[in-house]
Amino acid sequence: MKKIFFLLIAVITISNSAIAEKIKFTASAPRVVEVGEQFRLSYSLNEKGKNIQLPSLTGFRILMGPSTSSSRSTQIINGKVSSSSAYTYTYVLLAEKEGKFPIQPATISVDGDEVQSNSITIEVVKAENKPKNSATQNQSENKASAQKITQDNLFVKVDLDRSSVYMGEHIVATIKVYTRLTIAGFGDSKFPSFDGFLSQEIPTPGQISLQRENINGTIYNAGVIRKLILFPQHTGKITIDPFELECIVRQHRSQNRQGFFDDFFDNYQDIRVPRKSKPITIRVKDFPGNKPASFNGAVGKLRLSATIDKDSVQANDAITLKVKISGNGNLKLINPLKFDFPADFEVYDPKTNQDLKSSAVGMTGSTTFEYLIIPRHGGDYKIPSVDFSFFDPASKIYRTRSTPKFKIKVSKGNSNSEGGVISSFSKEDVKFIGKDIRFIKTNEFTPRLKGEVFFGTLNFYLAYLIPFFLFVLAFIFNQKRIKENADLARVKNKRANRMAMKRLKAASARLKAKQKEEFYDEILKALWGYTSDKLNLPLSDLSKKNITEILDSKEVEKELIEAFMDILNTCEFARYAPSSGSSEMDKLYQNTMETITKLEKSI
Repeated sequence: MKKIFFLLIAVITISNSAIAEKIKFTASAPRVVEVGEQFRLSYSLNEKGKNIQLPSLTGFRILMGPSTSSSRSTQIINGKVSSSSAYTYTYVLLAEKEGKFPIQPATISVDGDEVQSNSITIEVVKAENKPKNSATQNQSENKASAQKITQDNLFVKVDLDRSSVYMGEHIVATIKVYTRLTIAGFGDSKFPSFDGFLSQEIPTPGQISLQRENINGTIYNAGVIRKLILFPQHTGKITIDPFELECIVRQHRSQNRQGFFDDFFDNYQDIRVPRKSKPITIRVKDFPGNKPASFNGAVGKLRLSATIDKDSVQANDAITLKVKISGNGNLKLINPLKFDFPADFEVYDPKTNQDLKSSAVGMTGSTTFEYLIIPRHGGDYKIPSVDFSFFDPASKIYRTRSTPKFKIKVSKGNSNSEGGVISSFSKEDVKFIGKDIRFIKTNEFTPRLKGEVFFGTLNFYLAYLIPFFLFVLAFIFNQKRIKENADLARVKNKRANRMAMKRLKAASARLKAKQKEEFYDEILKALWGYTSDKLNLPLSDLSKKNITEILDSKEVEKELIEAFMDILNTCEFARYAPSSGSSEMDKLYQNTMETITKLEKSI
C-alpha cells in the first residue's frame, strides 16, 4: 500500500514539473534608456494566468499598467491540429535616475502554481541637454538635425572581446553598425580579409535586428552584421583591415509648406551613405618558454580520452583506437597524437572526425582521431601511453594529459587467412593482401597474321563509302538551313522567345543591383522586342492597340492579353514613380516570365 502511495506522489510530481516546464513567462524591456524617458516593461505568458506580482522597481516609477492583451492561433499540418495562446502584460515606466538597475523575476499564478519570469537589467544614462523652446521650434529643430548625417550618428565598428592574446587563443570579433537615424536597408559591403587569422563564422540571424546600446553616455540603435571567432596564426602585431558598409538612410524630404497638413504630405528620400570602420591592431604573445616536449600548439581548456574497441583478437583482425579531445579551444587545429605502435602492427593514417560549435564563448565540441591497426602475428603486445599537452591561457600554464596503456592479446589466425583477404573489419575498408602477382590471361583470342593485305577487303570499301554518305547528308542539311535563314520572318519568330529571355536575364541582373529605372527599361525592351519578333512587326508600328487586335485575332485568351498590357502599364508608370520595394520588382519579374511563356504556347 505504501509503495502505491509513494508511486502516486511521484507521478503527480513528475506531471506537475512537466507542465511547469511547458509554461514560458518572459520579461522584456529596452536595455538602455535615458533619465526621464518613458518605456515599456512587458511580460509574455503562453498560458492564461492571474495575480501578476511585480518585484520592487528601484530607479523607476510605474506610470501605467498592467494593460493586458491576448492572442490565439490554430494550425492544421498534415491533419494535426495545434493551437497556441499568448498573453501580454505591459507596464509603462519612467526612468528617474542614472545607473544599472536589475529587475528581479515577477511571479504569476497559473492553474494554482506560481511561475517566475526571467530577470533583466536596464541601464539608465544621463539625458541629453535639449533647449527649452516652443513645441513648433522643437519639431523643426528635430527635423533639421535629423537631416544631418555625421560620423556621430551613424558609424560601423569591429568590436573585439580582447586586444592582447596568446598564440592560438581565440578572439570574438563582432561587426556592428551604430545609428541614431532611420535605416531603410544596406547596400554593398566589404568585409576584412582577416589575414593572419583562422576565422570561423558564428551563426547569427539572417535579418539584422537593432537593439539599444549605450556608447559613452549616448544611446544608439546597434545591429550585429557578422560575428566570428579568430585564431591568430603568428605572433606579433596583427592589424585587422577596416570594414566598409553602404547604409541606406531614410529621411524626410525638405518641404517649403508651413501648415497643419504638412505631416500628412511629407514624403521620404533614401540616401546612400558609405561608412568605414577604423583598423584594429591585436598583440599576439608567444607561449611561455617552458614548453613540454608533447606540446604541439593546442590552446584552451581541454580533456583527453582514449579507447580501443577490443583487446583480444586474432592475427589480421582489425582494431580501432579512438582518441577524443574535447572542451573549449582551438580544436580545429589540433594534430593527431603519435603512438609508438609495435613493429608487428600495420597502422593506417588516422581518420579525423570533428563535432564543433562556434559561439561567443569560443569553439566548443570535440575532435576524434580513429587509428586502424592490424596485428599481423600472434603474441602479447602493449601500446605505450602518449602524453598530450596544451596551454591554458586563463591560468597561463601548460597542462599535460596522458592516454592509458593498452594491452592487446593476439592469437594465431587460421592458416588459410595468411596472405589472403581480411574481411572482419568493423566500419572499415576491406584490405587485400597477396594480390601483387597477376595470372596469365587464359581466354580465347584469334591471332592475326603479320603482313595481311588491307586492300580489297570490306573495311577498305566502307572507309570510302561512309565518308561519302556523311558528306551528302551534311550538304542536304546545310541547304535546308540556308533556305530557312532566308525567311527573315520565320527566323525572327523562332528567336523571339530566346531574345526575350536574354533581356529578362539582363533585367534580373538590374534587379539584384537594385537599379530601378534600368530594371523597368529592360522589362519593356523584352516585351516590345518579343511582340515585334513574334508578330513580325517593326518596332515603329507597335502600339498597345494593334498588339491587342493581333493577339485577339490569334485567339489568345483575354486574361493573358490583359496581363500583358498590365505589365506594360506598370513598367511605364514605375519608371517615373517613387522608388518601389524589391519585393514588388521581383513579383513583376516573375509575372513577366510567366506571361511570355504562356504567350509562346498560345500563339
